[in-house]
This record gives sequence, C-alpha cells and structure tokens, in this order.
Amino acid sequence: MGEEAHIRSARPDGPRYDAGYDDSKLDSYENLLLLCPTHHTLIDKNSGAGFSVAKLEEMKASHEQLVTESLGAGEESQRELLERMAALLLVWEQKMQLDQWESVTARLNQPIPILDDASYSRLIQAGAWLLKMRWPNRFPRTEQAFRNLHHVMADLLNHLQNCMESESGSVWRLRREYKNIGWDPDAHKTLFAEFQVERFCLYVLVIEATKAINWVIAEAAGEVDRFYRFDQGLILMRDGDGIFKTWMLRLEYDADELVGEAPAPHPGKNAIVDFIKEGVARDAHHFEGYDLAALVREVKAAL
Repeated sequence: MGEEAHIRSARPDGPRYDAGYDDSKLDSYENLLLLCPTHHTLIDKNSGAGFSVAKLEEMKASHEQLVTESLGAGEESQRELLERMAALLLVWEQKMQLDQWESVTARLNQPIPILDDASYSRLIQAGAWLLKMRWPNRFPRTEQAFRNLHHVMADLLNHLQNCMESESGSVWRLRREYKNIGWDPDAHKTLFAEFQVERFCLYVLVIEATKAINWVIAEAAGEVDRFYRFDQGLILMRDGDGIFKTWMLRLEYDADELVGEAPAPHPGKNAIVDFIKEGVARDAHHFEGYDLAALVREVKAAL
C-alpha cells in the first residue's frame, strides 16, 4: 500500500502550498499522488523545493498515460477506480485521526471524559465528510462498513454535543450538573444518575466507533487492496483512568454480527441509552467494572 501525497499542501507551511487553490479540492483525486514512503519523503524534502506542482502533475499525467496505453479500456477503468478508492481511504484515515485514535479514546474513556477542542473539531469534520460521501458500487462490503461508521459517528457526535461543555474555550468535558446544586439529596441522586447514563453511553459509543473503523479496514483489505494497512494493522482503543491504569484493546465486530447481504451491527444510540438507563435505575454504579465491549450484544438481545 502506498502513501497519500498531496501535490499542494493543505498547510500554509507545507510543501507547495497554494493560497489560491480551491480548499474543497485539496483532498480530491486531482491533488493526490500515491507514492511509496521513500518517494513521499523525497518529494516533500526541503519543503518540496525539488518538486514543483507542475513537475508532480506532469509525473502523474505521464504515469496515467503509460498505464492507459498498456491496458485495455476495461482494465484502465478498473485501475482508475482502484486508485481513486485507495486515495479516498487515505483521506479517510486523516479525517478520522486514525494515527491519533489511541490518544483520543484515552481522553474520552477517562472517569470524567474530556476532549481538546482541536480533536473535537476534527471529529465533527470527519462526520460531515462521511455524510456527504458517495461510495462506488464496486466495493459493496466496504460501502456497508462506511455506512455503518457514518451511523456510529452521527450518534457519537450527537452525544458529545448534548453532554459535553466547553471549559476555557480549549477543552470539552462531560457535563456534571450534580456538582452545581446545593444540598438536595434527591436532586443530586437524579442528576448523578443522568451523568452515569451519559458517561457509560459515551464509553459504549467510543467502543462502537473503534469496531466500526476496524470493520472498514477489514473490508477495504478484502475488496480494495489486500495489503491495505498491512504494516499498520487495525486500530486500538486506549482505556483506563488516565492516571494510574491504562490498557489497550483490539475491538472488532464478531463474525455473526456481519452476516447477510446488508449487515448493520450498530444498534443505534437510543437502544444503547435505554439499556443503560435500566441498569442505572437499579444501581447508579451498575456498570462500574462492566464488560462494556460486550454490552451491545446484550442490547441487541433485548431488542
């Protein structure tokens, strides 16, 4: 699997940055090259001084012409589709912050979940990108995995919007209304129970997002490129209290959750919230130490 290289950088301090270039095209096929890691490093060396936009566009056009001449019309079309899909996968990795997923999940899985403003903004952008994307029919299982991820991300972002509050304009923290009242045991009990529901629902949605990401990776490796993320592997989720204990989890959907022509393993936020509410109603600490990775199976069984 190659690496995605931008002909024009999206960063003002990046190689070949062009302030006049349309921002909406920065991650489009026309502004991308698929290169091996060595050549990716080479073209961006010294801020890209040795490889101008014109030179890279000429190299890309020359390569495409060579491939076109060596293939028939059908093979050429297939080649272009595979290249475009591979480029989209690499854009998706950046949008979803896959290289930072462990740190993002570590903060969201703390006893009092937090998220820095920059990471929150990028998650919102990733959700919007997933919403607008059209996936080629040539890769049906990958398309299903992306649709599932979109549903999970929509639920996760909706939950974050409803239960997080900004602190100092740079950090978002799970709202704790029970901390903002005077002496009122009944109100405190009610508000603490609401906090527990929001907290454990967030944990489960982060687990679901990790599973959904890994399903995309697995299907892309099966349909688009068998060597996709061959070296990097799947995405891990970091859990723990953020201070004394931390551990890594590899989370994937079970095989029986992905059977059928149109599997939809994510049950939806409402079903998750209802299940958690029932447990918290019996005991506000019901889900402390609970195997939350298995909770969605229980949610499905209860539907």
